Amino acid sequence: MAATISTEESDTKSSVGRLALGYNEKHPFSQVNITDRASVQELLKTLLDPLEPHFSPLKARVRVPGNTAVRFDNTAAEIEGICRPMWALGSLLAGGGTYDGTKWWIQGLKSGTDPESPEYWGDPRDNDQRMVEMCPLGFTLAVAPVFWESLSEKERRNVEAWLGNSINSKT
Repeated sequence: MAATISTEESDTKSSVGRLALGYNEKHPFSQVNITDRASVQELLKTLLDPLEPHFSPLKARVRVPGNTAVRFDNTAAEIEGICRPMWALGSLLAGGGTYDGTKWWIQGLKSGTDPESPEYWGDPRDNDQRMVEMCPLGFTLAVAPVFWESLSEKERRNVEAWLGNSINSKT
């Protein structure tokens, strides 16, 4: 007995596939033949590129479509959306690569750590997911000088305050 799927169910299933990766075919990640540094850099770009349309207006958050199964607030999930890819971006830049979208993450860092910004990431609370996202952010600041060098003195103080003062008293 063959299973039947209604048109509505079929449309939902096909759109979910497109939403999940942004591609109807194989993800470009799976099509990169890793043979050298340049190919790894290309692979990292295939992870970063699909995020572009999901950045918030001030670039401080990445809002991927669909629901999450996270146990923390949506803002923290959107902060995770911008910070976790920094592992790839920081590695790409530290390895001598370039990425046109670096400016999105730099702007996001500026907006997200500015307490006057409507997209401010907020102060972490005890056991807050925001503390986890400080790791890829700190890594990127350490290995990709373009981030720190792109900040004004005020923006640097904002980053320092968000990273340092907000976490030092947390558990």
